[in-house]
Amino acid sequence: MSLTAVDYFAIVLATVVSMIVGTIWYTAFARNWRRAARLEVLGGGDRTSNIFLAALAELVMATIFALLLAHFQAVTLAGALLAAFYLWLGFVATTVVVNRRFQRFGWDLALIDAGHWLFVLLGQGLVFGSF
Repeated sequence: MSLTAVDYFAIVLATVVSMIVGTIWYTAFARNWRRAARLEVLGGGDRTSNIFLAALAELVMATIFALLLAHFQAVTLAGALLAAFYLWLGFVATTVVVNRRFQRFGWDLALIDAGHWLFVLLGQGLVFGSF
């Protein structure tokens, strides 16, 4: 399968939706996330490069998601949302939970981070299923 099978505008839009979802999610859970991550003050690192890295990662995620939907011919709203949930459950949630627990963080951090990725993937699925 080639990249010509996907809608590039949908990929960019899904990436933008992902960034919006992340902003809303971590704004709503900022205090709980900082406490769960054992951070007194959110800081350190270059914020601009972190945002760029997140956007790049979500662009890659959206591209791969679009390719999978095209490959399996599941580009309906229901198919895209179901695929988003399955991708999250099978790959993202499992990875986040294992990493957070091995890093000796509590379930609260694992659930906040995994929840973020669920809504990112559902947002991407909503975009792809609407095109």
